[in-house]
Amino acid sequence: MKEKLGKIEVEVKGEIEINGETYKIAEVPSADEYKGFPPSWEFVKNSMLSWKPYFKGKMVEINGQLIPAVGNYLLNMDEEMYELTLRVYQAFKLNKPLIETNISVVVTDQINEVERKIGRALSSEEKTAYYIRYAVELAILRDIGLIN
Repeated sequence: MKEKLGKIEVEVKGEIEINGETYKIAEVPSADEYKGFPPSWEFVKNSMLSWKPYFKGKMVEINGQLIPAVGNYLLNMDEEMYELTLRVYQAFKLNKPLIETNISVVVTDQINEVERKIGRALSSEEKTAYYIRYAVELAILRDIGLIN
């Protein structure tokens, strides 16, 4: 069943009760699944070097894993988007970021982690593709209300 979460429609897959609270399980589209550009794309694209997002959502612990949530929605997302979400959470919610830390620094760190995982340096074209992918995913996260 489709529901509007912030500015984006998400697929609700079911409900779960955790610690007495009922959450809807929302499938968050990845950059590959989202058709076109999300509403916040222009903001994110133009603010990458200065934006320090505020993490508005929360992380709900389930079986030792932190799951992002907005209101009464648990957010189910692909692994890359989840790792990016965790990096944003750690950089801007858990830790007091350095003055020079902005979202571009977080995205670059995430791209470096991709290189580490695959065991090779990415070409400049591959890095650009990841940078755009992560920017689109940040716009999606902003549009659903997880960050602002």
